[in-house]
Amino acid sequence: MLTRADLDEAVKSGIITEQQSLALASLPEKRRQARHVHALGDERFVFMKNFNEFFIALGVVLLAAGIMFATPMFVALAETLLGPVVPYLGRNAAMGIYFATLTLFFIVVMWALAEYLTRKLKLTLPSIVLALFIVPGLAYYIHSLIMAVSYERAWTGFPQSLLIPGIAGGLAAVLFYLRFRLPFALLLLAGSCVVTLVAGYARLFGYVSDAATYGLFLFAGLATLAAAQRYDMSDRERITRRSDCGFWLTLIAAPLIVHPIAGMISSGADMTAQTSFLTIAVVVLFALAALIIDRRALLVSSLAYLGGAMLFTFTELGGEQNARWITLLLLGTSVILLGVGWHRARRAVMQFVPSPIAQHLPVVRT
Repeated sequence: MLTRADLDEAVKSGIITEQQSLALASLPEKRRQARHVHALGDERFVFMKNFNEFFIALGVVLLAAGIMFATPMFVALAETLLGPVVPYLGRNAAMGIYFATLTLFFIVVMWALAEYLTRKLKLTLPSIVLALFIVPGLAYYIHSLIMAVSYERAWTGFPQSLLIPGIAGGLAAVLFYLRFRLPFALLLLAGSCVVTLVAGYARLFGYVSDAATYGLFLFAGLATLAAAQRYDMSDRERITRRSDCGFWLTLIAAPLIVHPIAGMISSGADMTAQTSFLTIAVVVLFALAALIIDRRALLVSSLAYLGGAMLFTFTELGGEQNARWITLLLLGTSVILLGVGWHRARRAVMQFVPSPIAQHLPVVRT
């Protein structure tokens, strides 16, 4: 890389002119600004940078599958090695030791890959695949350890039995995120917290009604969305990893918010004219909220409910035969138009947002 001293020496040697030297010196800043303007165009969604990431991710999946399919061979080996101690431990205990060892071996292999692919090479798609293997595997291992020292061997019933797996999954996700700082791990952490919340409520009260489920999901969704907004407010221009953290948290927060609200509107009954109107009104509010926070995921999660409400409306107006194609046609056209004109629509909406609030939201593209 040429330095300022190199350019000055090139001018003195007559290789380039002073104007050319200034143009070369300003080129990195111009390229940075161009990348910055491009980054403002849309919300970040880094899934993979090139096809090589898909190729490596495929290799990770094949390696993990190979370890899993080798289980019968390891079972036979474990039975041979543990044969002398089975009478003292019992077959179930001996097999428990074996499966814990095999799980630990699987985690170690995947973790070693993450140290290289995630921490060093910073590959996105292989890191996501590794997280999907490591976090559940580590959660299972932590769960086994907790149950081994617990006086209460198992909590029967659903969802009470998910309390310890939920806690273990959360601990595993936290460990993975603290080590590798992979934004996707926050989605796994949020999911584990939701499972723990519902299972803990069931453990305390013994029963989770539909109303309680909606309330717990809505609370978890709003809390997750608040965490996502905290990341987004710290990166209003969306050019850092914090924006990716906000994206994955919003992605899981959206259905947690949309589903209970839609469920409370319908109350488990068939669609009526009133519930159809309320559903459409709520989706419009979600669309406005999505534009304000500049997160399309909040709107995508409500499209299914919007489609159901539109289908009912057009069925009442024109019969079931025409309702389906009219609904799909209007829904698809609306999504395309909103996607193409997202920034113009957001500029129009943000004009009505008070300045003290707007200064904490993602910047508006001009």
